[in-house]
Amino acid sequence: MQLITRNNASVMIQKRMKTGKRLHVILTTWKRDRKIEITQNGGSYQLNENGFKHFQASKLNQQKCISVLKERMNIEFPRSHQIYIAFK
Repeated sequence: MQLITRNNASVMIQKRMKTGKRLHVILTTWKRDRKIEITQNGGSYQLNENGFKHFQASKLNQQKCISVLKERMNIEFPRSHQIYIAFK
């Protein structure tokens, strides 16, 4: 896991999406009690949120996935400036 700023998370994920490789990303807080997970299924993406709120979104394209991710990060990590990111 790598510690990065919350604003850089969406940029790193967008770059990884453009490579065309299979994507599996986990974003978590310092305490690791809340997480957002993005997986790629064929050409679409699935986002799972597990923490303060539980949320699932599936069959997302690349742009919609990034916009939903930014929205959910504001809800899930409101006061976190640093988050952990792991690419699997």
